[in-house]
Amino acid sequence: MRSDIASRNLITLYYANQCDRRKCTGIKTWQLYKKNKLPFIEHLRFVSRIAQIPRFSIILNPLSKTKLTISDQTLYHRFGITVLDCSWNQAEDIFSRTFPNSRSLPRLIAANPVNYGKQAKLSSVEALAASLYILASPELAEKILSYFKWGNQFLLLNQNLLTDYLSCTNSDEVAQVEKEYF
Repeated sequence: MRSDIASRNLITLYYANQCDRRKCTGIKTWQLYKKNKLPFIEHLRFVSRIAQIPRFSIILNPLSKTKLTISDQTLYHRFGITVLDCSWNQAEDIFSRTFPNSRSLPRLIAANPVNYGKQAKLSSVEALAASLYILASPELAEKILSYFKWGNQFLLLNQNLLTDYLSCTNSDEVAQVEKEYF
């Protein structure tokens, strides 16, 4: 077992087929995984039905009132994390569903070419990388983002934020950090 990687990093990508496939970071991540270019990810599932999402995994959902923090690490190691890959224009349909372990990411700045500089309009791979960083796997986040031309820019734009969010243990602390920055 590699020491720099979590003992279990089960990642599920739910693809809603709502976005431009050529620009979709979820599809690109899946393709890289299938070509064995992401050997540091032990388990990556690509699903197209809500029913295929692992029931108790952490669901990255921007509508959740509960913020993702380091205290969610046990959930992540036990059940994994799920990224909901859909168009921001149609996100309400997907994100309005109820999931047991729904978590929103703290505010971050997008670096992807479609939403560069916008708050909270992250691509799927940015959301995944940010969540991994907050869950104390910054090396894994960096490795995943290294396959995207703008991936390092995401880390540069958000370095201080991600470091501060990593030290937060609950949603109130995250809200305080957000208030300081935004």
